[in-house]
Amino acid sequence: MDHGSIAQMLKVLEGSLRLLFSLNQVFTSDLNNPASPGFKNLANTLIAVLNKIFRNTPSFRRSILNSFKSGSVISNMTLVFSDKASVPPIGNVTSTFLNNINATGLSIVQGSVSFNSGNALGPTSFSLAALLLTLSLVMVQLITG
Repeated sequence: MDHGSIAQMLKVLEGSLRLLFSLNQVFTSDLNNPASPGFKNLANTLIAVLNKIFRNTPSFRRSILNSFKSGSVISNMTLVFSDKASVPPIGNVTSTFLNNINATGLSIVQGSVSFNSGNALGPTSFSLAALLLTLSLVMVQLITG
């Protein structure tokens, strides 16, 4: 089994929380294009801020910027944890975010923050089937080898 297969299996097992919040700034059309410098700069800033805020949260791995939408700048992000069982309660994550966001210099629109526990990185049927097939092949190799 190669490193890529192991990494893909780990991603299927990760837990996540979706985070939505609005930045108090004007939405520009370049934020619709993930390849634009404006999108990349803001995405990198938000990822760095969230990674810093949650770095001491047990099992936190990383944050991902999914998209921006207009309406100020609505940021759709995902917080990734080591596994589904280790995702902290939404109340704890919300408190951590709200208690630390003001120190970052970001201007968040009051009342715009929401978390949900829907599996934002939900595995597809194909990825689950691939995982089962890979595990079956590993088991066969262990038994016969």
